[in-house]
Amino acid sequence: MKDIRKIAFCSLMALGLSSCGDSFFDVQMDQNIETKDAYKNVQDVKNGMIGAYYAYLCSDLAEGDPSSGHFVNLGTYQFGDTDGEIEDTWNYGYKIIDRCVRTIQGAEAIRAAGADEGFEDQIDSYISQCYALRALATFTMTNLWGKPYKAGGNNTQLGVCLLDKEPLEPFVKIQRSTVEDCYKQVCSDIELALKYYAGEGEMNGSPQFYFNEAAIYALKARVNLYMGKYAEALAAAEEAIKLRGSSDISNEAYVSMWSSTAISDEDILTIAKSDDDNLSANSLNTLYGDYGASFENEFQDYFGEDDARASMLANKSFKFCGTSTSEDTSNIPIFRKSELYLIIAECQTQLGNIEAAREALAYTVKRDLAFVDEDGNVDISMLPDDVIHSG
Repeated sequence: MKDIRKIAFCSLMALGLSSCGDSFFDVQMDQNIETKDAYKNVQDVKNGMIGAYYAYLCSDLAEGDPSSGHFVNLGTYQFGDTDGEIEDTWNYGYKIIDRCVRTIQGAEAIRAAGADEGFEDQIDSYISQCYALRALATFTMTNLWGKPYKAGGNNTQLGVCLLDKEPLEPFVKIQRSTVEDCYKQVCSDIELALKYYAGEGEMNGSPQFYFNEAAIYALKARVNLYMGKYAEALAAAEEAIKLRGSSDISNEAYVSMWSSTAISDEDILTIAKSDDDNLSANSLNTLYGDYGASFENEFQDYFGEDDARASMLANKSFKFCGTSTSEDTSNIPIFRKSELYLIIAECQTQLGNIEAAREALAYTVKRDLAFVDEDGNVDISMLPDDVIHSG
């Protein structure tokens, strides 16, 4: 499970994107300024936050196979820290973190100088998003480059290099921190993101394209699950679903959402795409489309013939096969309601609440009509009523 999580995180974190498809991210060239003169006003802070988003969205990484020649080493678990794709995860991870640190630092300086008068909520929003982005990047890199967090254990194993108050400086040697310290900073950044959250503001047109409040709680749920803090993860997941406030998505809508760039009721935070974006040769779209990558039969056998997801596999309409106008264009979901319901199910199971776990699983199980009754409701009595713990 650990290795599977690494691949999933790697793919989601670093899939390519050259334009975010929303005017909120548009920065005119006449707004570019010298580093020494950065962060003099609110617009500079906004630009710094946009730069952090761009770093998050601009690497190219996906699992491949020998037919494509892309990311073969990761797929066969024979990779090293000198592989180009692996090196990119470190490079772009620190671009995200560094830009977040600089933007937070700049925002605090502007606030100390009283230059944010009338724009307090905007500054808070930018700070919140930078803390959330830094938390997600640090968490992802810790799981890629460090050993797993051991719940209740001594987490002195090495994680990654932490940046807190000061940005990266050239030729300055920094040391890797422990996994324990990495997770402490991630949790602290999540709480700071919630503290500074100031409503949707400029994001009110499409909040799922930005680190909205529901997304922050979704990140909190994911992190606490990895830490074995099941009560905290459960509460955060439930709060994220409540804040999202969307209807449950039907099987038809679930299948169609993967061939559309419109926000669905399933989305909590997603990377926006458009037909003008260049995903490069390493993207999942290219691997599935041009290079003919596919799922192994053993994986497809997990889905029954009445499962909506099986129909997607049979028709080769995978999750990243593009839209009707561009096979290279797909939104990249970072947090979805499906994950949160699975987190709830896992946490309820770990807490001994099997019936509640089965109820949470109903959200995902309904994709398979074999578990759905005539009224369209999931018959949870067909689900397992016990659980096997494996250490």
